[in-house]
This record gives sequence, C-alpha cells and structure tokens, in this order.
Amino acid sequence: MPIASVISRWNSYVACSPLRKMGHTALVAATTSLIAKGMAFIKEVVVASIFGLSGALDIYLVAFVLIGVPLSILLNAVQNAFITHLAGANLTPNEEGKRLVATSLLTLACLAVLLPVWLWALPYALPWLASGFSAEKRQALETALYWLIPYYFLTGFNLLGYGVLQAKARYLLNGLLPTATPIVIVLTLLVWRAAGDWKILVISLVIGSAIESLLLLVALYRHGQIAFPHRLGIKGMNPIITSSLALLPGTIMLTASPVIEQAIAAAMGEGSNAALAYGYKLPSALQGIIVTAIGITALPYFAKQLGQGELDYCLHSLNKLVVWLMFGGVLLIFPLSLFSSDIVALLYQRDAFDAAATTRVTPIQVAYFAQIPFALVAMLGIKVLVALKLNWLMSTYTGLAVLLQAILAYEFSARYGIPGIAWAATLVTALLAATSFFTARITLVKLSQ
Repeated sequence: MPIASVISRWNSYVACSPLRKMGHTALVAATTSLIAKGMAFIKEVVVASIFGLSGALDIYLVAFVLIGVPLSILLNAVQNAFITHLAGANLTPNEEGKRLVATSLLTLACLAVLLPVWLWALPYALPWLASGFSAEKRQALETALYWLIPYYFLTGFNLLGYGVLQAKARYLLNGLLPTATPIVIVLTLLVWRAAGDWKILVISLVIGSAIESLLLLVALYRHGQIAFPHRLGIKGMNPIITSSLALLPGTIMLTASPVIEQAIAAAMGEGSNAALAYGYKLPSALQGIIVTAIGITALPYFAKQLGQGELDYCLHSLNKLVVWLMFGGVLLIFPLSLFSSDIVALLYQRDAFDAAATTRVTPIQVAYFAQIPFALVAMLGIKVLVALKLNWLMSTYTGLAVLLQAILAYEFSARYGIPGIAWAATLVTALLAATSFFTARITLVKLSQ
C-alpha cells in the first residue's frame, strides 16, 4: 500500500540519525499535546465569555499564581533532575517505580512543610502583591488560596508522574491525560455558568486535577511503574537530590517572575490581571505545544548522548536545532502578529468580553507572540545546560534574567502600560536564549577537544 510504503520510508529515514529521532519524537509530542492544549484553549474561551475582564477572574488568576509559587520552586527543580536521572540511568520498570514513589513522597513532604509557611507569609505580602485590590477583593483572594490547597498537592504528584512518561518517551499519554482538567472545568462552567464566581473555577480545577491524578496513577500502575520501596532509602536518591538542590536557586527566581508580573498588573486597575492573562493565552498555548515538545524531548536526548560520550554529535545537534527553531519561530509569529486583533476578536469577543476588551488585549498578545522564537531557543539551551550538569550556572542565568525582567517590567509598564510587562518578558527571553545557547556551545566545544 502507498501509505505503508511512505511510513516505512519515513521510519527508515528517521532511524538513520539520533537527531532525526529526536525531531520525530518532538513532532509526536507536539501532535499528541494538541488535543490537551486545544481543550485548554476551549476552556479559556468559555471562561472569557462568562467572566470577561471581571474582578472575580482577577481573584482566581492571582490565587492560582500565588498557590503555585512553592510548587513551581520545588517541582521545576525536582522534575528536571528526575527526568535526567531516569533518562541517563539503566533502570528496570520496577526500579523506576520505586524512584517515582520515593521522589513523590519526599517532594510532597517538602511541599507540606513549605505550604503553611507560605500561607502565613502571604497576608503580609498581599498589600504589595495585590495593591490594586479592594479590602473585600483581597479577603476573597486569601480565601481562594485555601480552597486551592488540594490542587497544590495533586499537581505536585502529577508533574512527577509526567516526568516518568517524558523520560520513557511515552508522549501519547503525556499529551492526552492533561485533557481531563480542562474538560471538567468546561463542563462545570456550562452547567453552573450563572454562578459567575471565582469559587466555581476553583472547585472545577480541583476536581479536574484529582481525576487527572487518578488516570495518571492507573497508567503508571498498568506499565509497572508504581512500586513501593521496602524503606525510603536515600542512597539511590542522591543524584536526584543533588541535582534538585543545584537547580533550586534558579527555580526560585524563575517562579518569582509571574508573581512580579501579576503584582505590577494588580496595581493598574480592574481587569488588568485578566487582560495580561488573555494576552498570554494563545502565545502560551503555542509555547505549550512547541516549546514544551522541545523541552521534554531535548533533555532525555542530550542526557543520553552525553552519557554515551557523543560530544561532537551533541554540538552538531545543538547548532542545527537552534537554526531551525529560530527560523521556524519567526515564520510562525509573523502572520500571528499581523492578524492579532482579528484573532482576539474571533476567540474571545462575545458576551462579557466586549470590543474594548479586545483593544486592550491585542497589543499584549503581539508582545507575547514575539517571545516564541526566543523561548524555543532558550528552552533548548537550558535543557542542554541541565544535561551537561551545569545546574548552578543555569540557576545563575535564570536568576539574573528574572531580576532584569522585574526591573524592565516595572519601567516599561510605567511608560507603555500592561503591554510593557509583556515586552519586558520578551526582551529578557531573547537575552536568556543567546546566553544559554552560547554557553552550552562553548562548553561542548571545550569538552570535545
């Protein structure tokens, strides 16, 4: 059959090169995640039609970002270290299952210790973080944080579970399982849309995350990747713990970035947080498909190649990927930026989301579209640095980037309004992309000599 012949030739072509295999797996990862990202975007359209740029949505968005701070700090470090360990180590499925359970228990224990400290400190920080909120709105924000506690722990496990799927190149499940949460949110909002309150968003998010965790547990168990160790041994965990600690300074600073953005937006009037969020929705969805596909495939790929001593081929792969990613990213964003206003109107402008909201969101979306090619290269460079075990250096780069972004976001927002926050992020992403790429390249050149 012609189709079978084409597939056979494609498989033969891909098999000739490890880099082609990585490109193929990235394509598979991006394709399978389309359903989840598409469902997530449908959820945003439904939310926009019900909430518009309302204060209730401001409360939900800020609470969502704030409850995720300890989660992002710890999980961004642990997940990267965990994937690198699984991809580079020759473990049986049973041993992988034991590492997953041990890592999950230790991580959830750390999250449990961090949470009360964070919730205790937040009320003192809210006058700054939510300076534009009224007293009533700030009180609702504090309540929303407590309602999101179950989501906090569920997401902690989910991210580690997805780390196993990514390390083992099981991209179909990795792309499909995240559809559970947006499906639940959409169904809940369609049934109880009259409520129009932040509580319905929080409840549906928690229920969706719980269903997602259950499905992930079943998938891992069926593949023999859930196994309880006889005792919580630290010996086998040393590489994960050491790498995680090295990555923590960078993830602390990286997590501060959305908090700073939301704090600056909160001081700019009603609906500013929602406008910033809507401007980021479509660029974020595209980054979630393309940038994430590069991220989840590049780390195992480079970790494996470096483990086999293929330094020259790693350098070749890095150079080639940067050219293709930058070129492809620019081609992608040009038409999107040109028709940004029409895109916003088509996707969101209905019911509570009016023409004035479209005008407000469009320039923010353009700025975030411009970030995409740089985000692709930055993601590649960061993953190569992690694979090279230059974790402290990567942490330093991300820390400096976040500090610079905070300064630029404050200055640009004073001059250009909310779009200035987005342009600050784009400029800093471009600098991080250049720095991480050239550092990774120079390191590989030195090691290969």
